[in-house]
Amino acid sequence: MSRNRWQHRGLVLTLGVALTVPMSAATAAPPAADDAAADLVVVPLDDRPANLYFPEMTAASADVATVFPPSDLIGTFTTPGDGDAIGDWLLEQDDADGYVVSASMLAYGGLIASRTGVAATEEQARERVAVLHELREDNPGTPIYVYDTIQRLALSALGENAELYYSLIQRWAILTDRVNNLGHEQLRAELEEVRAQIPDEILADYLAARERNHQINRLLIEWAADGVVDHLVLAQDDAAPYGLHRAEREELKQLVTDLGAEDTVQIFPGADEVDATLVSRFVQQLGGTVPTVTVEYSGIDGSAWTAPFEDTTFDQNIDRHVLAAGGAVVEDDPDIHLLVNTPSATDGERAADLDRFVERMAQLEERGEDVIVVDAVEVNRADHALIERMEASVDLPGLLAYSGWNTAGNALGIATGHGFSRWSYLESNDRGSGVPAAIGPAEAHTSYLLHRLVLDDRFKNDVQPAAYAEARSHGWNVFGLTEPQTATMQAYVADRLGPLLEDFHAEHFAGHEITLAERGARTHTATVGPLASYDIALPWPRLFETGLEPEVELHGHGSANR
Repeated sequence: MSRNRWQHRGLVLTLGVALTVPMSAATAAPPAADDAAADLVVVPLDDRPANLYFPEMTAASADVATVFPPSDLIGTFTTPGDGDAIGDWLLEQDDADGYVVSASMLAYGGLIASRTGVAATEEQARERVAVLHELREDNPGTPIYVYDTIQRLALSALGENAELYYSLIQRWAILTDRVNNLGHEQLRAELEEVRAQIPDEILADYLAARERNHQINRLLIEWAADGVVDHLVLAQDDAAPYGLHRAEREELKQLVTDLGAEDTVQIFPGADEVDATLVSRFVQQLGGTVPTVTVEYSGIDGSAWTAPFEDTTFDQNIDRHVLAAGGAVVEDDPDIHLLVNTPSATDGERAADLDRFVERMAQLEERGEDVIVVDAVEVNRADHALIERMEASVDLPGLLAYSGWNTAGNALGIATGHGFSRWSYLESNDRGSGVPAAIGPAEAHTSYLLHRLVLDDRFKNDVQPAAYAEARSHGWNVFGLTEPQTATMQAYVADRLGPLLEDFHAEHFAGHEITLAERGARTHTATVGPLASYDIALPWPRLFETGLEPEVELHGHGSANR
């Protein structure tokens, strides 16, 4: 069975050396170790790092090897994946220990393709996802986890007039729900004004995709109820409290109830994080573990806050993500403390709230408690005020996980997926053949944690805004760069992000202790050594995200009584 990692075009950096190489197997990381605890097949949502690198490192932190379809099958950017060929490939992976499958990739060729009606007819989509039935028949005892999205309000920001239609379609979908479904007649004039600005063919394609996707989601719920799928997540892509998705979601929830599938189907806001969430669910099943968490907030309670681009209060989103990842929320005596950064009640309370939040984080670490930090306040970036305080007061490599990436639901699923997986590995004392076997998973965990902090803060808060400004100063479209522009901006990003990564590692990771394993009453640790290498590359010809793959070495190991 081949193990394929994200293969990218871009800069591969070994400290002090920069090479420009074409997209090929030469740029891929070495294959996963053959002695991993398990092989998990992952059919990703698309080829962005969020759907390849994130789940890969989440799994590697728990000594699980991920197996992805060949890169030429999963497509890239606006080129959709080949759902038929991926289905054939999936059936060939008959020695896997588990499967995590994006129905969007199977049915339409990925997330962007799922937003257009021309990607596939409903009949074609049904034929492609039917491979799941055959996969179940061939692998009756193997866990099969599937996820799909409930289409977001807006179109993808691509091509001419993309940003204009993005906003207009989003506003039309919200107003249509409010006027036609909820009777808010005072908004009808605005609805008609917005509708007049949208070309008929664009709206027709949008609605065709919505209806087709909705019917596939209904089908997947039926299969989850019938046992074809062991666990199904329907993730609500970027949304709002009102919109066409609201009626779709309520209909899907009612179908879950009618079929008695509440234990096997989860519906919650999110999308890109679900690979990592379901990787964690597999790891929990593998280790026979169920992490329990208590939730604490920096600011207002999650029950009083609906995050941007979401349609439920955040406490509900936490409950559903934790359950989907194989965990449980409890009131006290948890295995893990889930610390969630939420807005403060007033701006004047913000500094004091963050001070208390980080002090609590440091106290828990000092007591030897396991901590996951979900940085949910800002959209598409870390809360830099929080990161500054954490750098000053917290042993960052001692965290189980951190994420502030993209939407609040994305950050939640990425952090809990990683943290739960790592916790399960440490909890399952019989994993591996001894302490030396624990070094690889610990290096993966440490490298990924470093990646998360630097990507979500240094890239999103420092490098990305500067890159946007640089590209726009030339009149370039930051969401659709040409090939020469991509090469120029990739070098721009790498030149600025590389030194920030090196400095962050030197200041906050090098020389710190990392837990390797817990054997009986003894905890075995190793010391964070050098930053051996790192890769930085733009996965798509845009500046919304960058690949960042550091490789951290651990040196020596010791042990102490717990």
